[in-house]
Amino acid sequence: MSWTEDDQSRLDRLRDRELSGTLTQPEQEELAALMARIEAEEAAMLAPEMARLRAEAGDLAAELASVEGENEQLAQLMAQQQALVTDTRRFLEEFERRRASILDGLARVAGEPLPAA
Repeated sequence: MSWTEDDQSRLDRLRDRELSGTLTQPEQEELAALMARIEAEEAAMLAPEMARLRAEAGDLAAELASVEGENEQLAQLMAQQQALVTDTRRFLEEFERRRASILDGLARVAGEPLPAA
């Protein structure tokens, strides 16, 4: 940064005059130019770090999108698994009803209850 102690001293004096309300038009322009210079130098110094942060934010956004996609797939698989469990329970209930019906029929044919197996 090319900012010097003289630049800082001049900026401080101009700000003091601005606060006191005694700043002239040329001094206002000089203050604005000094402030613009500070901002430009800060922007130049911060540019590499800002670029790195933008790249990191982009990487994180891509990773987030990937994880969100995986989460959606997992949610779909979980829904399928829950449907499978529900279907399996219904199947088992139907199986037990049919088995009981067959055992009842066999007991009627045999004329006596069948032993529990």
